[in-house]
Amino acid sequence: MKLYSFSPTPNNRKVEAFIKHFDLPVEIHSMGFREQENRTDAYRRMNPMGKAPLLVDGDFCLWESNAILSYLATLHPETGMLPDDPRGRADCDRWLYWQAFHLINTVIAVRAKSKTAGKDVELNIGVLNGQLDGREFVLGNLSIVDFAIAPYLLGRHGQAIDYGPFPHVRAWMDRCNQLDGIVATVFRPKGK
Repeated sequence: MKLYSFSPTPNNRKVEAFIKHFDLPVEIHSMGFREQENRTDAYRRMNPMGKAPLLVDGDFCLWESNAILSYLATLHPETGMLPDDPRGRADCDRWLYWQAFHLINTVIAVRAKSKTAGKDVELNIGVLNGQLDGREFVLGNLSIVDFAIAPYLLGRHGQAIDYGPFPHVRAWMDRCNQLDGIVATVFRPKGK
């Protein structure tokens, strides 16, 4: 298997962190966006969106970071990162969809200094804070959900949020910052 990735972005970091955390047998290919590798015909045949990440497993090309996380967790049940009961899986899916829509839009609002940013943070980070009350991780135990959410809040724009009113999120972020895969994927510009 091969992952085409652009490490600095949260969508790519989440997949790389998962792979590295569990030392999965996936080759990680760092894409050169300056070289516009993602715009080549060959790449667009694999991923018509022309974005990263992209997982290639034989003749199966899978794009969308949360789908890639689910696929890898399904292929590697020994990781224990994907619930196997219907309710657990639905809860996992709920949080993956929440991240893909609500959390990403909150981070975009914060980055843009939108006038709705405060309300978005209060609602969405508040919901996450409530979920983490009494839990080590979002679903209780570490799961792909934590890998999906953490890179958004640990990144530059997520760090602009005041977590004072959200102590459970702050404590969870501290725990996530200790995960091997998260540590291994901290972006460091070349030469630093």
